[in-house]
Amino acid sequence: QSFPIQQDNVTGSLLLDTEYNNAVLILRGLPAIRDDETYQVWLIAPDGTRTSAGLLRPQPDLPFVSAPLSSTQDLVNFVGVGMTIEPAGGSDSPTGLHIFRVDF
Repeated sequence: QSFPIQQDNVTGSLLLDTEYNNAVLILRGLPAIRDDETYQVWLIAPDGTRTSAGLLRPQPDLPFVSAPLSSTQDLVNFVGVGMTIEPAGGSDSPTGLHIFRVDF
């Protein structure tokens, strides 16, 4: 399944395959971040709990970023994906600027 992402200047897609428990984000237009920051992807449970699905930093020479999501749980246990800007190394829960959310 493909889910469109459109929030402010950020566009892209979430590609989700629950049968094989795989998901990939493809994004354009992410805001610039400082060297001491990272983008953190969150899987969102039905009760609103966020579980980290990985960290990413865009490469300056590419117009887009693609990143697989990492989860020790089945993706069918979640209802969405979000992204925030967090300190380098990530956070235990979202603390930074919200970039997008897509529900599935």
